[in-house]
Amino acid sequence: MDTSEAKFRALLEAAPDGMIIVDPSGRIRLVNVQAEQMFGYDRRELLGQPVEILVPEPSRPAHAEHRDAYAKTARRRPMGAGLDLRGRRKDGSEFPVEISLSPLDTDEGRLVVSAIRDITERRQAEQERTRLINEREAQAEASRIKDEFLATLSHELRTPLNAILGWISLLRDSKMGTDQAARALATIERNARAQAQLVEDLLDVSRIVTGKLRLQVQPIDLATVIEQAVDVMRPAAAARRISVDVHLETRPVLMMGDPDRLQQALWNLLSNSVKFSNDGGRIEVRLWTGEQQVSLAVRDTGRGIPPDFVPHVFDRFRQADGSYTREHGGLGLGLAIARSVVELHGGSIRAHSSGLGHGATFAIDFPLAHVSGSPEHLWTPSDALDPLDGLDIFVVDDQPDERELLMTMLGQQGARVTTFASGDEALDAIARTVPDVLVSDIAMPGRDGYGLIRAIRQMPPPMRSVPAIAVTAHARAEDREQALAAGFQVYVAKPVNRGRLIRAVATLGQAAQRVRRR
Repeated sequence: MDTSEAKFRALLEAAPDGMIIVDPSGRIRLVNVQAEQMFGYDRRELLGQPVEILVPEPSRPAHAEHRDAYAKTARRRPMGAGLDLRGRRKDGSEFPVEISLSPLDTDEGRLVVSAIRDITERRQAEQERTRLINEREAQAEASRIKDEFLATLSHELRTPLNAILGWISLLRDSKMGTDQAARALATIERNARAQAQLVEDLLDVSRIVTGKLRLQVQPIDLATVIEQAVDVMRPAAAARRISVDVHLETRPVLMMGDPDRLQQALWNLLSNSVKFSNDGGRIEVRLWTGEQQVSLAVRDTGRGIPPDFVPHVFDRFRQADGSYTREHGGLGLGLAIARSVVELHGGSIRAHSSGLGHGATFAIDFPLAHVSGSPEHLWTPSDALDPLDGLDIFVVDDQPDERELLMTMLGQQGARVTTFASGDEALDAIARTVPDVLVSDIAMPGRDGYGLIRAIRQMPPPMRSVPAIAVTAHARAEDREQALAAGFQVYVAKPVNRGRLIRAVATLGQAAQRVRRR
């Protein structure tokens, strides 16, 4: 070995990168110590081997072609050429590399000098940097959506509140005719229901996020559920001259489901179609049964959905237009709730729109499932209120307005209602007179509803057996479970559904009277 060759080899050994020299046939002629350490080979294992031994197997044929092409028009290629290259170690593991190539003309022909750099740490740092950037962007987007949502929530709550308080003020301070007063009351009721729906949507989203949205599954005719949801929406559609065409199967479409939750999902879809339809538009609801599934479509001729928003239409708190100047209200929760309800029933939901001005279609598929029981045992809606004649009801609530409301609701159905402002007052009264049903608030100063029902359940018969209904503004799933575990038979969330409360009082009260008559 002459002096120049020795110096060359010494330079290669001192290089910070792995150095490999390849001859015209693609075989390795020289390897430095950095390349040995990088690839896990002893240099004696590499000398004379095809350079493709250091390339992942799937890339070897292409690498050989590129190597031959480079040899014909060899020129210096620096590192960082934008190529995604990987090396293969002796143990078979792969790692990212950067490679620079330089031709070296010798008496034996043109050799290629490869400088190889392991960029694993750099890639990891880049990935971590990208992750942090994405995380910051996601946090900024989440913060923006949160701020936008809170502003929207404030607007959506204050708007009906303004109408409620404004009309109440006018009713109290001015002389209105009967017709105008009736319109004022209708406006107050409509806005109060809108507020209640906003609160219920927020609670439903909380239940969905925590996995606590529960279904009360029973045999149902899906066509009947759809008819009920459509009937709820017809007045809103009629007010804007929007026609609603319904095409259902002539025979019952039986499935197992929660009728209230399915009605809620369908109402949300229909409400969305009405909201985004032009006056005089058209909504079509179609239900049909296939070989393996039940399909439902809600199609409208309204505004449509921007193509870039279709993938996000079911996202919580997302709206195509979330600005202060937006044309339509709402919190962007209805479609998200509808999707969750459908998926809890084992179904799928999707949205389609050809773009703005071309309407939208929401399609739902439920799997066909065997339904046990006969048609007469199917769920059917009922709006009739049960009579409460002859029932003695104790109502407990620390708020005077709430006591008067419940007393009026129950008294109008024939019940004899006695009210109490505290749990202690009710407990003293029950020790003397046992009511047919106890209706109690939960959050009260002093002895709260939980303390009251636990004390009652420790009393001697017949006091300990008084049926009890919890009526409370604490409306989470865990609140319901806690109330039932404490000793209440029924849980009713505020704002109170009048029909549900009266049915519950009638059922418990009549059962209690039958027991006493035995």
